[in-house]
Amino acid sequence: MEIIPAIDISGGKCVRLFKGQKGTEKIYYENPLDALAFWIEQGTQRLHFVDLDGAWGSDKNKKILKNMILKAKDSSLKIQIGGGIRTYEAAVELIDIGAERVIIGTLAIKQPKIIKQLADKVGAAHIIVALDYKEGKISTHGWTQQTNKDPFTYGKKIAELGAGYILFSSVEADGAFTGPDLKNIEKMVHSVDIPVYAAGGVRNEEDIKNLEKIGTHGVVVGKAFYEKKLPLSILKKVK
Repeated sequence: MEIIPAIDISGGKCVRLFKGQKGTEKIYYENPLDALAFWIEQGTQRLHFVDLDGAWGSDKNKKILKNMILKAKDSSLKIQIGGGIRTYEAAVELIDIGAERVIIGTLAIKQPKIIKQLADKVGAAHIIVALDYKEGKISTHGWTQQTNKDPFTYGKKIAELGAGYILFSSVEADGAFTGPDLKNIEKMVHSVDIPVYAAGGVRNEEDIKNLEKIGTHGVVVGKAFYEKKLPLSILKKVK
C-alpha cells in the first residue's frame, strides 16, 4: 500500500484544514517550496498537491504550483495534483508540464464525459477522480457545496468512464484525527474495479494497517505527518 504525503496550499503557504472548512487553515510552512524540499529530502517517491484556493475558485497559487511541479520533476519525484482543475485544457496542461497524475473532482461530477476524454488523451493511469463525501453525499467546489449524489453509485460510473483511480475522502474526518472511515472506504473498495486511495482521519500506524487490511490501494496523509503523530519511517515500511 502506498502512503503519499500531502502538501495543501492556500494563500501561498503550506496549510492543513479541519474537517475541510475554509477559515481553519493551520500553517506548517510559510513557503510550500520548503515543504517540497523536506519531502524530497525524506526520499518520498510521490507527493499529493492540493490547491485549496483553486478549489475555492481562485488561481492565485498557479505560479507557485507550476514551479513546484518543475522542481519535483527535476528530482524525479512523482506528483499528483488537484484543486480547481475545472477544464479539460487545465488538466492536460498539468500533465504536459510534468505532473504524473491530475485529480479532478468538481469537473468530473459536473461533466462526467470529461473523464473519458481525458483518459483517451493522457491515459487512465494519469487520472484520479476525487469523491469527497459528507453525510453520505458527494461534496464539490472545495467541499463547500453538497450534491445529492451517492458516492458508491457514482464511483461505479466513473470507473466505467475510464478513471484510473478514485480518491475517496471523508470531509468530516479530514484533519480531525478521528480515524479513517473504514466502513465506507471498504464499501468503495468493493464497489469498483479500480484502485481506491483513501484520505481523511489518519492518526497513527494502526490506522494505516487497518486501511491496508481492507484492500485500500493507498492513503494520502497530511496532518498526521506535520503534527508528528505518524513517524516518517512509515514511508519505508509500507509498499
